[in-house]
Amino acid sequence: MNPTSIALGGALVCPQPSGLAGVEVEVLSTGWAATDEAKVETHHEGATRLPLLIGRISHPAGDVYVDAGLGQTTRDGVFPRFPLSTNNLTIPPGAAIAERSSGEVPIVLLTHLHYDHIGGLFDLDTNTVAWTTREEWSTARTSNVAFSAAKLTHAVRWNVVDHDPGEAGQILGVPALDVRGDGSIWYLSTPGHTPGSASVLVLARADTWLFIGDIAWVDGHLDDSRRPWRVSLVVDGRPKQQKAALDWARLYREKCPDLKIVAGHEPKWVENTL
Repeated sequence: MNPTSIALGGALVCPQPSGLAGVEVEVLSTGWAATDEAKVETHHEGATRLPLLIGRISHPAGDVYVDAGLGQTTRDGVFPRFPLSTNNLTIPPGAAIAERSSGEVPIVLLTHLHYDHIGGLFDLDTNTVAWTTREEWSTARTSNVAFSAAKLTHAVRWNVVDHDPGEAGQILGVPALDVRGDGSIWYLSTPGHTPGSASVLVLARADTWLFIGDIAWVDGHLDDSRRPWRVSLVVDGRPKQQKAALDWARLYREKCPDLKIVAGHEPKWVENTL
């Protein structure tokens, strides 16, 4: 099952906090990308910069991160490589995921394998476990931007997961895997932006969070704006599924006001820290 088959009408149950002690969420940025607002939202203009967001989930069994952002290889001008450029990217000292973590990072849940969500993996311990979906992994070399297959394959330990009915449950109307086994962190199948895109639902001690990766770059996309069609043509791998995934995220934003939905590059989460 994928978002194209979500029934957007009918009963909808909003996620509730888990009450589990020690499960907390923090949104961080590994840096930012300078760009033109006209490339982000239609009918906008002017220069802007978008943060390269990651999530840090504190958990009694060990921290879990959502995405890896960019890191030292970008700061050094090495990654990403041609035809992309590092000229518009800034990774301040201390901002990379490896610099923010205390020791080993045990799990990184990747929403997708575009370069600005995976570059920080190069800096991590080879025992780090990076989650991705089977569909994302099988299309990484053909459908993703600047996925350095040879180097990234050996940079971390990969956990390629299936959201098949026999493997996954159902959360928020989509297939989901229980990451820690206690119902606090769920890895959701939400394809569209890329063939195997995922989202992460966190039922923290006192609140609920939904990291949707690049289903939406900014909160404006969760309201009534979209990516310009020329941009979407380049970056969105499965347009019909992407539309369904965006409708899904918009529905939960409207119906569940206490659910904190984190769009992939929304400045408000870190506007006082950059």
